[in-house]
Amino acid sequence: MTSLSSVPADDIEGAARLIEQEGCVLLEETIPPQEAAELAELVLSSPLRAPGVKKYEFVLSLLNHDSRFVQLVTHPSVLELARRLIGGRTEPSPTFFTWPPEDQIRLGSIDGLVAYPGSEPGPWHLDSPMGQLNSDRPVPDFPIGVNFFWILTPFTEETGATRAMPGSHRDRQLPPATSDDLEGQAVCCGSPGSVVIMPNNVWHAAGANRSDQPRVGVAAFYQPWWVGRLTMDVHPVRRDVWEKLPADAQALTKHQLDWNMDFQGEIIE
Repeated sequence: MTSLSSVPADDIEGAARLIEQEGCVLLEETIPPQEAAELAELVLSSPLRAPGVKKYEFVLSLLNHDSRFVQLVTHPSVLELARRLIGGRTEPSPTFFTWPPEDQIRLGSIDGLVAYPGSEPGPWHLDSPMGQLNSDRPVPDFPIGVNFFWILTPFTEETGATRAMPGSHRDRQLPPATSDDLEGQAVCCGSPGSVVIMPNNVWHAAGANRSDQPRVGVAAFYQPWWVGRLTMDVHPVRRDVWEKLPADAQALTKHQLDWNMDFQGEIIE
């Protein structure tokens, strides 16, 4: 089975080319493996969880659990690629509005992804809001958000690494309604500390964990400033946590303070 294309963490131009060609890419060893291991333990100890497929959980709003996750959401390579993919216009022009860098992108969520031993494969999908679009109409040929999947424990085919469909960003359609492997798919194999860049117009799905250890990742989802709370499962950073964040992290999350939380998804007690 094919592995996802990868580049060194500091090769921004190479990453951008691969995203244009294939839709997604893996940045190798973006944080030290020891830091990844420590963050994996923090994910597993976080209490706010939502169910996925069998033996798969989403660990919600990690910034509220521990401020050490800030290093993921403010990593320079991550922010540079997020701005390239979904940021507003920044060069001066007499006829276009130009966005200040701090207002180009927002952090929609930062959640843990845990596939326990025996987890089932996830369904193929596009991340919100693409997945909620009318299937009879073409998907936009540009992303409205981008997910950065941080690899905190080994991502292999055996541990249930994310599956992706290279080139699907050009298909402009929703993926088939299945959890089965698809012809031409790539597996996002990577070592702890690496990160997968997945724009939300790329087909992807969780793999099945056939190992005896949990597979742990973190999904940091970035969106333009004009996109609000996308689903009932997204929880905001608490104000008392936000007030203690560094300035760059506050700029990324300030919009969450005004979210309406009248509707919430299922929580695992």
